[in-house]
Amino acid sequence: MTDTKKKFSWRRFVHPYLLVPILALITLSAWGFSSPVGSAPDDDFHLASIWCGAGTQIGECTITDAKSGVVPRDLLVNSTCYAFKPAESASCQGPGFGTHQNVVVSSARGNFDGTYPPVYYFVMNAFVGPNVDISVLLMRIANSVLFVGFFTGLFFLLPRHRRATLMISLMICVVPLGLFIIPSVNPSGWAVLSGGGVFLSLLGFFETTGRRRIGLAAMAIVATVIGAGARADAAAYAILAAAAALVMTFTPTRAFLLKLILPAVVGIISLGLYLSARQSAAVGAGMTAPGGPVREPRALLASILLNVSDLWVGAFGRWGLGWLDTQLPAVVWISAWGIFAAVVFAGLGSRMKRKPLAVALVFAALWLVPSILLFTSRAVVGETVQPRYLLPLILLFATVCLVRRSGEGFSPSRTQITVLIGALSLAAGVSLHFNIRRYVTGNDVGGWNLNTNAEWWWNIPVSPNMVWVIGSLAFAGMLTLICGGQWLAAGNRTRVAPELSGSGPVQR
Repeated sequence: MTDTKKKFSWRRFVHPYLLVPILALITLSAWGFSSPVGSAPDDDFHLASIWCGAGTQIGECTITDAKSGVVPRDLLVNSTCYAFKPAESASCQGPGFGTHQNVVVSSARGNFDGTYPPVYYFVMNAFVGPNVDISVLLMRIANSVLFVGFFTGLFFLLPRHRRATLMISLMICVVPLGLFIIPSVNPSGWAVLSGGGVFLSLLGFFETTGRRRIGLAAMAIVATVIGAGARADAAAYAILAAAAALVMTFTPTRAFLLKLILPAVVGIISLGLYLSARQSAAVGAGMTAPGGPVREPRALLASILLNVSDLWVGAFGRWGLGWLDTQLPAVVWISAWGIFAAVVFAGLGSRMKRKPLAVALVFAALWLVPSILLFTSRAVVGETVQPRYLLPLILLFATVCLVRRSGEGFSPSRTQITVLIGALSLAAGVSLHFNIRRYVTGNDVGGWNLNTNAEWWWNIPVSPNMVWVIGSLAFAGMLTLICGGQWLAAGNRTRVAPELSGSGPVQR
């Protein structure tokens, strides 16, 4: 008798196309739940700005003038009671935190004078409700959905040979700072999305035809508005991303010149939002108030140029998370930075003709932008400028380095893939544990079990330990699926513009 039973395969029920975004969303959501309200840098400022993002609203915000407003006291006073006190848990926020909307305070701590562009705060204001905890968690989940949804859509629109670039650049750049800042209420999360989205959207736009090209044009504009609408520096990064895409794809043809309309639109949107924010004035005037320490200019410049790379490594765990007071063990930044450096170095092996010029352009920005800000602020590395300001540039740099010609695939060995998955999973898992520990008990308590003697946690049926385990396993599973090759290689066929076919075989 013939055995007609078919071998079970989970792929019949859950396709990798669906599973990878789900695991990414679970990972970011776990990080969103890993810290309390007010845990991201300058969160008191951003929370007040969000509550006032739609102007004066009864029960939310009363704008008194161009420099101050009246908001719930919990947003400005109680939310950050643990900041700069690493041994203090979030229990200092007190019982009933976030439910006292009628207890208000007047403050100038907010975006009342237009320091930041208004788009981000206006959008986040839609999630404001009577409970601060629930409102902030909804914002964090919404930002996670936005990030995963955008890059999932971009994946399917990009030419097939560009998809590996997208997935790998995101993998090697988000641990741990990206995982913390993307599912937060800090506008830097939107800047990260823009840093990874504008360049690849424009690159794909120049390389495709038909409806796919229209879709990628829309993605480029959306990514520009998201980034430039959140931070002025993200607007400048969008212009840089457009310049890098033009360098890598330019051809002296009439058809290509017509396509320059899209980069021009990106530039106009970016410039308009950049000039709308007072944050842009920091480039020329510095970020430090007058009266700071006097430093000899030449010695200061030399110190900045020689040490600015510490900001790059800071994004991989060398600097603390949150208010920079959640210190991570060395294994995090050594693992994350080591993988980043190795993968980027391997990416430089591509033989694209104008790629070195684009790489040099972005690398110069990565070095000079923080150096100029620090010099004009009369500050040394470690003051004023933080790694989160540079994370969008770091992602852009990695993406440009990993771009390859069609036909030049990524072919790491099984051992290399195992090391990549293991190192990044270790770094992400350890970071998540330390981040939860920081707020549940303070870092004066040790041990692997986060549930023991917990002083603070959300009013949810999922324990701190469970959030850590789920978030860590989801990230490791996502890496395994991506590096398995199915996600990178599969997808719809793509039509590449004829004028660009010289860079590789035309896909139809």
